[in-house]
Amino acid sequence: MRTFLPLLALFCSLVVIAAQAGCDTYHAPPSIDIDGLEQGVLHDPGAPIVLDFGKPIQPDTLKVSIVRYEADDVGNLSDERGDDSVPLKPIYAYDPDAGIETGGHSALSDDATQFVITPLARMPVGTKLALVVEPGLKSTHGEDTRVRHRVLFGYDFSCKNGKGTKLVPNGVYFALLEVEKPVGAQVQLYGDLLIDPATGLFRGQFTNADRNTQQMCPSSCSSSQVCRLLPSPACVAPSQRAGSVDEYPDYLPNVTPPTGYSFTVTGCIEDQPDGTAAFLSAPATMVVTSPAVTIEALVMTAAFEKDKSGLLRASGSVTGDQVLLGAGPLGPGSGTINLRAIDPKSAPPGVPPPPPASQ
Repeated sequence: MRTFLPLLALFCSLVVIAAQAGCDTYHAPPSIDIDGLEQGVLHDPGAPIVLDFGKPIQPDTLKVSIVRYEADDVGNLSDERGDDSVPLKPIYAYDPDAGIETGGHSALSDDATQFVITPLARMPVGTKLALVVEPGLKSTHGEDTRVRHRVLFGYDFSCKNGKGTKLVPNGVYFALLEVEKPVGAQVQLYGDLLIDPATGLFRGQFTNADRNTQQMCPSSCSSSQVCRLLPSPACVAPSQRAGSVDEYPDYLPNVTPPTGYSFTVTGCIEDQPDGTAAFLSAPATMVVTSPAVTIEALVMTAAFEKDKSGLLRASGSVTGDQVLLGAGPLGPGSGTINLRAIDPKSAPPGVPPPPPASQ
């Protein structure tokens, strides 16, 4: 008993110390969510955007912007790419330290838990957007976020209005699908679009694009390499990703299995008040023989606009209800898409047109 009592006293002391240590309450940093966001989608591009922090914040620590989500192949935004990075080009920006608010106006709720952004114009439809909150956002308890936080979102779009398009013409386009989930991959496609300008309804044929194996580089390439001419001549693996849609001259359409494939897409394109045109495809199925990959209910959503040189480009998102490797499901797919128009004189031969509507 004499031995037991000291051990019991020691145990009780440890319990008291542990209980006292547990009295310090952990305060998590603010969360960052968009109110009403459903599976990455908002429904009204003209409505205010409501940021919900889950707890009161110190308003002078909030630095937020909304940008088009134009990331590189590893997910970096334009100002995250090192020495050659360029600033973000925000649609909306708020920085109290610099006394800056552009693209809209804002209000903090009375309890400091929500920040309401009212854009000056309708937000872009058809393109993926990113809400970016810089590190250092503090709650009233003083806990702060330590890393840049992003919330990806977009606006839904349907083909019910039938307003048509004057911006997007019939023709051949080159597309890069950057698949992020379930596995990272890049898909290169040529697309031939046939559009009714009055209604905006289109039929398109999207075809696999492979690197041109007949191109010649200044130095000979090995048997396992091909010559890439853009952005500069180099010998690369045939699977080397394209750096941008402007590298389309290095690619040729390939419809011949097992590596070639082509699939039909329907949908609509509708001019928007901001000078862009929203693009939405109906769910389609993409089937590749080798490797045996199927994407079911593939949907492409994008926004077309002309760049400074007048070239028609688009960026947006791509989703698939299910990705299968062979017969095995890998789960839903998601990623981004970039497209550009190709001058008819520069389009490669062999890009198949869409079949008639009856087929």
